Amino acid sequence: MIFAMLLAAPACALAASASGTPQAVPADVLSAPAAPVLSDEMIRKAVRETIAEDPRPAPVAGAPAGVLRANTAHARMSAAFDEAKVPDCLHDDALKLQPAKLGPVNVVGPLSLPWIVAAVVRGKCR
Repeated sequence: MIFAMLLAAPACALAASASGTPQAVPADVLSAPAAPVLSDEMIRKAVRETIAEDPRPAPVAGAPAGVLRANTAHARMSAAFDEAKVPDCLHDDALKLQPAKLGPVNVVGPLSLPWIVAAVVRGKCR
């Protein structure tokens, strides 16, 4: 019986809306004032007030944003040279330029020996 009522409820609502009887609109919707239109000046004023309330100091105007000062040019160049050098075939990074993979599976340990031999032949390690 409950199932029949659940099936009949949408059909009754559809029939009532199709009959043309206007539905009652709540009084608070009709009496509500229209939302204020935001202007550029209102937004600027709100931003200024928010910044004035913020206890943190303002950022320095001359400092570039997003620059890490600890990362010097020397450190960047050293990292670039370490990344670019051809690895030694007898160390851990021998397969850095030619990873040992079978599809999505990484091959590790003694099973990666054929890839090390191939890296030696191709000149990918020294």
